Amino acid sequence: MDNQDLKPIHPEEHLLTPNQAAIYLKVTAEQIRSLIRKGQLSAVNVGTGTKRPLYRITRQALNDFLCQRQQPRLTKQGKKFRQDPPVPDFFPHLK
Repeated sequence: MDNQDLKPIHPEEHLLTPNQAAIYLKVTAEQIRSLIRKGQLSAVNVGTGTKRPLYRITRQALNDFLCQRQQPRLTKQGKKFRQDPPVPDFFPHLK
């Protein structure tokens, strides 16, 4: 990564590179590309060549992805202790 990729994302930027999206999500750029290839994250290929695609991700696509992946909030419940069944007394005459 060069210094250009580490610039902060400005609100007026509507299209993000995979590197910028990766920095925002704190993952690698390859993980972002993998999500795009799997169809889990929407992106636009602005490349014209036959080599590696030049993906751009909209802020809306990133927000939609985060909403889809949000985990439900778990409610905290009191601890339940497992109660073992009573142990039979095999030697009642030894008491």
